[in-house]
Amino acid sequence: MKNKCDIVQDLLPLYVDGCCTQSSRELVEEHLQECAACKQVFGEMTGDIPAPEEPQLEAEPVPAEPVPEEPEKKHEKTFRKGMKKIRRRWIASLIVVIILVPFVLMGIAQVTGDGLCYTNLHEFYLAHAFLGKMKAGDYEGAAKYVDRETRRGEFQERFTEEELANYDQDAIDTFVAAAQGYTEMGGLSGYRFHWGGYASAVVGGESFDGDTFYRFDFTITVGGKDYLASLEVTDNGVTNCSVYDNPMGGPQQLNAINVWEYTLWDEYEARYDNPEREAAYTAFVEQRAYESGLQVAPK
Repeated sequence: MKNKCDIVQDLLPLYVDGCCTQSSRELVEEHLQECAACKQVFGEMTGDIPAPEEPQLEAEPVPAEPVPEEPEKKHEKTFRKGMKKIRRRWIASLIVVIILVPFVLMGIAQVTGDGLCYTNLHEFYLAHAFLGKMKAGDYEGAAKYVDRETRRGEFQERFTEEELANYDQDAIDTFVAAAQGYTEMGGLSGYRFHWGGYASAVVGGESFDGDTFYRFDFTITVGGKDYLASLEVTDNGVTNCSVYDNPMGGPQQLNAINVWEYTLWDEYEARYDNPEREAAYTAFVEQRAYESGLQVAPK
């Protein structure tokens, strides 16, 4: 087959020019129908099939010669870079100051005992969480931030553990009932730490159990009206939330939550009346008052 292709390709120029014999013409035409390679050569000779082009190598781009900057533009560019560095340093310094100021103020308050400090942050959080639940109308959730355990200790001096088996839920239910006064007054719609500063967070004192409580003053909005709310908080929760609209006090509906334990106490006394226990509890109260310096020695 190779020899035949060579013969046909030798005849192709004569075939194209029409100078070959009839027998040679027939041989070429017959072979072109069978051989694709020779047909390709024939097509290239007649121009029917373009010959493959040799790949052209792209010339490497010649780097342009750098244009020297004008002295004024170069100076301006250097100045802008310098200003950017200075601006970044100023911003970084300002951020550091913003971060450090609260820590410095809290450190001062830690020493003076007046204002927000490291030792009362937990109590401050409890106060915020309590008011947040009150604002949401979730009075049961707010009750869980109330210091029920300290009150339980007082109840244990009067009532048996069996009688106090349902104390926690009873305390929550009593608080929720008392908190309905907020709904009656239009609901708590907003609150903010009073005066926005550090002068309204102070040590309030100690309870009979020796727990330190802190007082935090907030402005609360109930029914579209602003009130001063003074919250007393221990590590266990809120013990008091006194609301004022004048120096003498505030609406009874908003202060009812401060007497929930007395309401529950009266209910338990009515439920578990016992004269002997009444006498024992009276003696306990007198002894505690004497130890606190509030009363002469009990009889």
